[in-house]
Amino acid sequence: MLMIGHRGAKGYAPENTLLSVRKAMELGVDCVEVDVHLLGEDLIVLHDETLERTTNGRGRLENYSFEEIRRLDAGLGEKIPTLPEVLAVTHGVVDLNIELKGKGSSDALIKILDNPLFDDHEKLLISSFLIEELRTLRAWNSGLKIGVLASHNLDESFDWCIKLKAFSLHINQQQLTLDIIKKAHRSGLKLYVYTVNDRKEMEKMEKIGVDAVFSDFPDRRPA
Repeated sequence: MLMIGHRGAKGYAPENTLLSVRKAMELGVDCVEVDVHLLGEDLIVLHDETLERTTNGRGRLENYSFEEIRRLDAGLGEKIPTLPEVLAVTHGVVDLNIELKGKGSSDALIKILDNPLFDDHEKLLISSFLIEELRTLRAWNSGLKIGVLASHNLDESFDWCIKLKAFSLHINQQQLTLDIIKKAHRSGLKLYVYTVNDRKEMEKMEKIGVDAVFSDFPDRRPA
């Protein structure tokens, strides 16, 4: 079972910062997960549409310029990074799961991935709840690994996985059942579960065939 560092190593460093990404890598994760929003023409690494929870800013992200966002403190003096800054750390070293958070983010991502600096896509997994963004990516690259974040309607999510030729289906712990695991594997999908911070729960999931878990504490990997 793979261990994915949730927003880097969120339990040990400010989430979605370069410090958090590096901490996850230091802890030996198989993959680092980050969230991205489109701001102007830039993809910035941030989970929320608002700023209060993770920065010293206030209000909605869309009301800030790129320069204003870059002046904010994302915790411990860390800045909100751009996706290329994260890729510069992870590219060719560790797998990266990029979760797209807003409309138009796929077009901005394509521009970044077209850059020869980041043309090795083998270690990338792009996921989202936003099916239209994933459809854009699939039309651009038939070989890119895509992960569908499940809605409340799991049957619909499975259908989209098949249509998009997805690599993985991502569900929350509450959605996990043995039947879901079996259905995913019968469909040729990997099943990824978020967010799992209890080692005993991780051990149970590994035994029943879960392929990967997202964790704020990736060093709690089962022995």
